[in-house]
Amino acid sequence: MVTNRLIREELNYDSISEMQSFESLYVGLNDEQLKVFNTIMEAYSTHHGGLFFVYGSGGTRKTYLWNTLIESFRSDKKIILSVASSGIAALLLPGEQTAHSRFKIPLDPDNSSYCSISQGTDLARLIQEASLIIWNEVPMVSRHAFEAVDRIFRDILKNTKHCSEDRVFGGKLFVFGGDFRQILPIVPRGGREQTVEASLPRSTIWEHCQVLHLTRNMCVTAQDISNHMRHELCDFAAWIKLVGEGKIMGSLFNEGYEPNWI
Repeated sequence: MVTNRLIREELNYDSISEMQSFESLYVGLNDEQLKVFNTIMEAYSTHHGGLFFVYGSGGTRKTYLWNTLIESFRSDKKIILSVASSGIAALLLPGEQTAHSRFKIPLDPDNSSYCSISQGTDLARLIQEASLIIWNEVPMVSRHAFEAVDRIFRDILKNTKHCSEDRVFGGKLFVFGGDFRQILPIVPRGGREQTVEASLPRSTIWEHCQVLHLTRNMCVTAQDISNHMRHELCDFAAWIKLVGEGKIMGSLFNEGYEPNWI
């Protein structure tokens, strides 16, 4: 019998049911999602670990990909931890929690912050046993939070199988997700420069991150919508992309382009 309560909770599922769910989800992956899925699974199967960032705007079905990964690992009776940067996002996946709650991240982390997880505790053991960690909506979190998690993971995972304190996050397989064109970290009384400086790409962790892209907006390919609605969704998706890239007042609008829903 598993005595660790946290591990017992994470293994409280029916692997046969998870396999059936995985098979149903897997056939629905588009070619981009399948490429990301296979890349992550290869990193796991070869024990390479690694850090991946799945970059996709709203509508590219990142959540669908997360669920497919979760069901795949659970069908093999593995532990997968899913966390999110906000309480709302944490409701999207089974067993998901906020990253701050799961990893005991300080509320206002700085350059020397450390997560409150001690060696030998149930949570430390759970992290050691996890096969994959998914962290959704990461762009809104300060880089200091990731660095605090990196420090504690290196400590917890040193001398464990396939892991090392010399590797980012101790060598544990991590998958980040989000869109940097959306909400960035909030810096009280800070300007653009301070906000950018607080973001993940300014951390040394980022240089270890392999970026994978999802670009296909699946909302506009749905079969149960009218051609008129599909056209409006395509216009809206194009406009949102321009806003995110800082081009909303750029060439497209200067040429007289105006989505018909404005």
